Amino acid sequence: MVAVIPWIAIPVTLLGIIFFVLWRYFLETSRDIRRLECTTRSPVFSLLASSLRGLWTIRAYKAEQKFQELFDLHQNLHSEAWFLLLTTSRWLALYLDVTCAIFVTVVAFGALILAETLTPGQVGLVLSLTLMLMGMLQWCVRQSTEVENMMISVERGTEYIDLEKEAPWQLAYRPPPSWPHSGKIYFDKIDFRYSLDGPLVLKDLGAYIPPGIKVGIVGRTGAGKSSLITALFRLSEPEGRIRIDEILTASVGLHDLRKKMSVVSQSCLTLCGTMGHSPPDLPVHHQHLEFLCPRDFPGKDAGVGLSLLFNMLSRLVITFLPRSKCLLISWLKSPSAYFVPCPVLTV
Repeated sequence: MVAVIPWIAIPVTLLGIIFFVLWRYFLETSRDIRRLECTTRSPVFSLLASSLRGLWTIRAYKAEQKFQELFDLHQNLHSEAWFLLLTTSRWLALYLDVTCAIFVTVVAFGALILAETLTPGQVGLVLSLTLMLMGMLQWCVRQSTEVENMMISVERGTEYIDLEKEAPWQLAYRPPPSWPHSGKIYFDKIDFRYSLDGPLVLKDLGAYIPPGIKVGIVGRTGAGKSSLITALFRLSEPEGRIRIDEILTASVGLHDLRKKMSVVSQSCLTLCGTMGHSPPDLPVHHQHLEFLCPRDFPGKDAGVGLSLLFNMLSRLVITFLPRSKCLLISWLKSPSAYFVPCPVLTV
């Protein structure tokens, strides 16, 4: 095209600059809108999945209208972000089409002005190449913006890669296999927070729990009862020293620490798959579950749940099989605190 009419290089260069400016201007807005759309999309699917899992409970309490209104609220927020994304895409398409139409008009009038020096074949070649160039440029701009917007999903995934990692599972120092022997626990000036810039949940905590003692932890909501269990398991690293049988919990790996303690949580959950695969790290104790159910009995598969009593019994059996010297109970009415010969911390 430039070989036929050399002066076309000037509007082609100007066209490339205009396309680049539109591309940069559009990306600055569309990236933020795509982030907003992804953020508002997650609550919609989360609420839908949780509603399907608890559909029987919703119908039993006649809360269909409440959940429908909540779903409509989340869907409206997502629809607003999605509509905004569509309108910005249409804005880019409109400006690209207008720019291309102006460029084709300029080339066509230029060919008419130079009709005396050009043959009809050259004029047709210039116009056909101009239309082809417009299609290719628009396709490149639209595909590049689409790829840039799709990379927002990768950006959201890389945020989890950059999170602060836990301590190593195993360290050079390994506690004895029989540790803890008695299960006595020392808390020495413990300060605990869930994030580096968050407020202190536990402040200057000191306590001693002798072997075989059953301790109840009471307090108002938000007083830090469950945070004590979190500090023991080092789900977030506490400040201070916690000793179990004279060994600092910070000096052993997380795997060596956590498998020596058992916890009974408020929510008794059963893992997906068969009951034979539910107890983690307990392959030698599978036969003890057979008094509850066969090993190939499905736990929670394809949304089919078990009764609350069955989940409680299986959870207690799995908890007591390792015969841990430290038992943490996040459930006040658990009967397990009355017959275990180890320190019991009940929240």
